[in-house]
Amino acid sequence: MSKRTMPVCFTAEQYAKIEKIAREQGMVNASQAIEKLLKEI
Repeated sequence: MSKRTMPVCFTAEQYAKIEKIAREQGMVNASQAIEKLLKEI
């Protein structure tokens, strides 16, 4: 996996939604969900 050099910013509400989706999909944290999404686009 290549190292990300551009920060990704979210509001607290957006991050909470990402964390919720990550947990629902069996991921440990929001970072895994974000990485998965970035790989898909």
